[in-house]
Amino acid sequence: MAEDIDIEIFGQVFRIAAGDVSEDYVQRLASYVDERMQSIAEGAPAASFNRMAVLVALNIADDLLKLQDRYESVSQTLSDKTEDLLALLDRYVSEPDAAD
Repeated sequence: MAEDIDIEIFGQVFRIAAGDVSEDYVQRLASYVDERMQSIAEGAPAASFNRMAVLVALNIADDLLKLQDRYESVSQTLSDKTEDLLALLDRYVSEPDAAD
């Protein structure tokens, strides 16, 4: 059974089920969200908790999608370079005199 953990985000305490992750990890997540909430609050001090939470969620989703796009781009570049290298190796192995 999942252990319940108390976390604090923007001065509010929430009890959540940790699932199969450590309490330290859940606390790191909560700390990250809290920092983002604090940052949003600096720019929009009159915003409600719910509005700030939605803005934080959108900002984190934006970060995630940008990282996913970057990962896919880097992964494709790596795949292309690997194919190029393998083609060069195949050519070298099949034509050993080509290196001279």
